Amino acid sequence: MTPEDQMEQESFSKPRTRNASKTTGGTRRRAGVKKNPAAKLKIIPLGGLDAIGKNMTVFECGDDMLLVDAGLMFPDDDHPGIDLILPDYTYVLENEHKLRGIIITHGHEDHTGSLPYLMKDLSRKVPIYGTKMTLGLIEGKFNEHRVKAKLAEIKAGDEIKLGGFIVDFFAVNHSIPGAVGVFMQSAAGNVLHTGDFKLDQSPIDGVHTDFGALARFSKMGVDLMMSDSTNAQNPNFTPSEAEVGRTLRRIIENAKGRVIIASFASHIHRLQQIADAAVANGRKVVVTGRSMVQNTDIARRLGYLKIQDVDLIDAYDLKGTPPEKVVIMCTGSQGEPLSALARIANGEHRTIQIDQGDTVIISATPVPGNEKAVTRVVNSLAKIGCEVYDKKRAMVHVSGHAGAEELKLVLSIVQPKHFMPVHGESTHLRAHARLAEATGVDPRKIFLCENGDTLELSEAGVRFGEPVESGIVYVDGLSVGDTSRDVLDERQALSNYGIATIAAAVNVRKKQIEGPVRVEMRGITGGDVAQLRREAGETVKGTLRRALDKGTKGKDLEKVCRDALLSLLWERTKQRPMVVCAIIEL
Repeated sequence: MTPEDQMEQESFSKPRTRNASKTTGGTRRRAGVKKNPAAKLKIIPLGGLDAIGKNMTVFECGDDMLLVDAGLMFPDDDHPGIDLILPDYTYVLENEHKLRGIIITHGHEDHTGSLPYLMKDLSRKVPIYGTKMTLGLIEGKFNEHRVKAKLAEIKAGDEIKLGGFIVDFFAVNHSIPGAVGVFMQSAAGNVLHTGDFKLDQSPIDGVHTDFGALARFSKMGVDLMMSDSTNAQNPNFTPSEAEVGRTLRRIIENAKGRVIIASFASHIHRLQQIADAAVANGRKVVVTGRSMVQNTDIARRLGYLKIQDVDLIDAYDLKGTPPEKVVIMCTGSQGEPLSALARIANGEHRTIQIDQGDTVIISATPVPGNEKAVTRVVNSLAKIGCEVYDKKRAMVHVSGHAGAEELKLVLSIVQPKHFMPVHGESTHLRAHARLAEATGVDPRKIFLCENGDTLELSEAGVRFGEPVESGIVYVDGLSVGDTSRDVLDERQALSNYGIATIAAAVNVRKKQIEGPVRVEMRGITGGDVAQLRREAGETVKGTLRRALDKGTKGKDLEKVCRDALLSLLWERTKQRPMVVCAIIEL
């Protein structure tokens, strides 16, 4: 981690932390929270239940509140000009005096991306708890945003006390090192939150999902279980990450030219397998793309990514290196237009060019909404004459999320009294609810929630409470939260139909037009044709003159001009562009 003078260290994490491995047989634990029949635990999802991403959940009991995860979501075609989408965490800010800590289950953007914005909005430094890899990625993010925070490292097996909560962390296997699930004890009852996980029995880093911990929590009693639903519609077990390594090694071994592999920058297990396959085939590894460079540097520094300096070369030193001796790891697996892969495919990358016969591997599944963007990049690569491998052609990617059989296995071990599927779209949540019912959970005790809903856990069980303010916040350049849905609708209208502007000056008292009436059209079919431009100008001028004669003024004057132009354009082009009308009254 960074030196103490750059990042404030969390001094109280050690005395408040107990690791099961340090106790006799791993069984001696902190005394549980004393149950209070009058206590009520509120579980409030602020994100993660309407899409893949922006995961954030509040746990509130009396005067104590915890936040689990603070993620973001990337925009799609419905969000023109938007950089990032955050959950609306107004409720957290309104109750920050209760906030005892922020727990981050792992380092993916959909669980950490909102943190810099949240920390800037909080009036005090709330400690953030995560594993070494998770905090390393968060620290890099905070340095970019110039945010200082209290970072407290935890390990799987640790137990900490936060206000009235006792929190246990247990290891889960995911597509990034250092992922954990959370078991929370409160005066109202116990909640198990799996975080994102799968049950890979041959993991790259040797870390398995901790079945023993799940069984122990089951014996203690799980009043409510919250579990990852992303892959609930997959009827099988999710294949092992090791299967991808074997496929990558075979493709790299048979490749004739350079090999370019696009993956998520935070998929450290995948990056390790790419590096291993490259070295085994006598190739050097090049890392390009800002987030890829940053994450590989952090992972190497913390010991999670093992590759020797001699096996790495800088992208600026590629000149003179034979193509068949290079593997390039880059961003762009989602077709992002400014990513390294997109720039390489379009011939716009500063240091890397691509030629016929090169091999490109897209080692990821497109997030819903990104399929078209990925297809565009693949077609650009195909035109060049590259060999393109994606999930459809070979096993170059497996999910980091548990399939249906794995989810049922975990449900059977934990045997929760109540169940709430999380992390996914509505179809995923409903599929997971059906799996819970199949394993014996009473369907009346399965809760399908939406962002902003409140579940209340007490001695009487679980029921819905009063919902809280929720929604989404758009990050648009330097603007956070100022861009509304109306603005996005206007941008979409502009991109789909173009824009027409009307400018005129009138003397309302004399009921006459002063000077010329100007009509400009951009992005409108026929808008550059002189005849249509003249007709549009004459139509608006005639409408304006008649309206003045009737004594129309102000906004009503702008409206009749706008309606007249729209009517003409619909008649001539069957388009309804955005019309901006500026009439100055002298």
